[in-house]
This record gives sequence, structure tokens and C-alpha cells, in this order.
Amino acid sequence: MHDHRPENQLDSWTIETKYSETALAHEANLEDWQKPTIWLIEPEDTCLVLGKSQRGRAFLNLSYLEEQNINLTVRQSGGGAVLVSPEDMLWVDIFIPQESKFWNPDISKASMWIGKIWHDALKQLDIECSLFDQKFSRSDASDLICFISRAPGELFIGNRKILGISQRRSKFGTRFQCALIINWKPEHMIAAYRSSPIPDLDKLISSAGIGIPCEKQNALNAFLSTLPLL
Repeated sequence: MHDHRPENQLDSWTIETKYSETALAHEANLEDWQKPTIWLIEPEDTCLVLGKSQRGRAFLNLSYLEEQNINLTVRQSGGGAVLVSPEDMLWVDIFIPQESKFWNPDISKASMWIGKIWHDALKQLDIECSLFDQKFSRSDASDLICFISRAPGELFIGNRKILGISQRRSKFGTRFQCALIINWKPEHMIAAYRSSPIPDLDKLISSAGIGIPCEKQNALNAFLSTLPLL
């Protein structure tokens, strides 16, 4: 991974922009956990990212992915697959050290806190969405496709997800990986999993997400302006 912009400070948050292939961005980790840090990930490829416990690899149409020049990688957190596309997703990683006042040992409450920041940010842009505050909801379909599931802190317009959140926890703190959908384009995911035995998976994928009526940069600016003071 490499930076093309200097490090910025926003009320003592460390904010860095990372330009990287998707696989390298997932493998990279924060070296200095002294204070809360934001990574703005600018992926340099289109990539299908599987959860570490993904059981659907046998159903994947690898030939289709190769034909479409879509890379394949596995992230260190669980959950279903996410299609990373540079133009269609805002990808933000948030690192919260254990020593920070924002760190929470409760996984659900921690995600709710992150989701509330995004919710407030989108409200600035007059985007009405709901914050999911119930227990994690999963199914065989969501084991394959991340955006079919529902987890605390994630955001929805109607029944369609616009923000997915995953967590990676270590002795240093928690890394939240956030994916905000700017444009929902399910065609590649549908084609990649066409041989899955799950009934009506194509319809489930198609209706799982929705894009937001907002430019990517505007959503990012709103998010950064909503970060709490340290």
C-alpha cells in the first residue's frame, strides 16, 4: 500500500488515504495504535472479497471472474462476499485502540457506535436511512453474500443495505471495515454465484443493496465532519 497524499489531522484523529489493490489493503495492518486512526481506502482493482470462513467458494464461477478481470481475495473477518469496485463504494477503515475512550468490549455496541456516526453523516446530506439495532440476522444466502445479512450498526434504506460493517479485534484494539454503497450493481455477484443451490439467490442479491443519492466525496466529507472529538 502507498499514500499519494500527506497525513492529515482532524481533531487529533489520524487520517490517511491508502491507494492499494484490494487484497493488500485487507492484509495491511496499523503499526501504531496510539490514537484512533482512519484509513480512506482507494482500491486500484475490482475484487470479490470472501469472508475468512466463506463456505461458498465451491459455487463460485472462477472463469467468469477471470473473464471480467475481477480479482479474488479473502479478508480476515467473517461474513459473506463483498464486491469491491472503486467507483461504486466508499471504503473506510476505522482503528480504535483499546486505550481509547471510544473502545467498547461489546461487539454489538461498538458497531452501533460506528453506525450512528455514519447515520448522522448521511442525515447531513438529507439521506433518510435506518440504523439496524437488533441481533445479527443470518441465513444460508447471507453466508454467501454479505449484503443479504443484517448486523447491528448497519444502515438500510427500506429493506436494502447501504452500509456494511465488519470487525477485526486484536490485543491492540478494534478495526472496523465500513463499505458504503454509492452505486449498487449486483450483476457480477449474481453471475459469480449462478451455480449456487440456494433458491432465488439472484433475486436476493438484486434486492439486498441500494446505492445512495450522493457523490462519493460528499459522503466522505460528511463522515469526516461527524467524527467525535477526541
